[in-house]
Amino acid sequence: MAPYHPKKRLGQHFLTSQETIDRIIERINPKPEQNIIEIGPGQGVLTRPLAESGASVLAVEFDEDLMRHLKRNLSKYTNVKILCLDFLEFDPDKDIFTSFKLVGNIPYNITSPVIDWCVRHHEVIDSAVLMVQKEIAGRLAAAPKNKDWSPLSVFTQLYYTVKVLFDVPPESFDPPPKVYSSVIELVPRIKIRVGDFARFEKVVRQSFAQRRKFLLNNLVPDIIPDGDTAGQIVTELGFKENVRAEELSIDQFLKLTNCLIAHNII
Repeated sequence: MAPYHPKKRLGQHFLTSQETIDRIIERINPKPEQNIIEIGPGQGVLTRPLAESGASVLAVEFDEDLMRHLKRNLSKYTNVKILCLDFLEFDPDKDIFTSFKLVGNIPYNITSPVIDWCVRHHEVIDSAVLMVQKEIAGRLAAAPKNKDWSPLSVFTQLYYTVKVLFDVPPESFDPPPKVYSSVIELVPRIKIRVGDFARFEKVVRQSFAQRRKFLLNNLVPDIIPDGDTAGQIVTELGFKENVRAEELSIDQFLKLTNCLIAHNII
């Protein structure tokens, strides 16, 4: 491929490690009958081997200059389509694939929004292999009673099992970032029925509003109107009065939300 200089303002760090490329492709295991969407293909180091597998590939690239570069270098692959668009505005329901594998080296500054996108579109994602900042990978894979357990962990693990596959050092990129990255895999879980995700999300986010506060102090009065009502809810659910959000499991957050709905509190 012809050289292309990364743009700092777009947070571009192009993957150059062939070993890392090979490991990612091996994990994706692309096949001719598969649909694959790639987030930010960059110089196409993953796009090309994905295309060579015979899979149908849709590469979503925000940078118009990179898109033209990709189209020139991947023109012989009729199974590749390059879409110039901010991935966060991409709606799979209105485009080519009804189910797909997702892959991408995610710019650090949009990692959380991309994960939120994966949560919103979990029903059409077969699996996802993503490169993210190592710190974010730890938060995504965290468990309750861990300092990294957060709304991001809760919402992601509501629908996916998060596997941290391997770490990637800065020298694997051009230019090298200042931190390590990790390749993660999101594997869909057995579908969990969430009666009202918007209200569930509100409860979880408010529960973590100030991490060191007890759960009830975060919820009163923003969600639960007063302390007496909060005490009744805690007793009904069998929670400790001094429990913190970081101690609750996803199942407990679901029970809390359903209890608040049943009492017409939220």
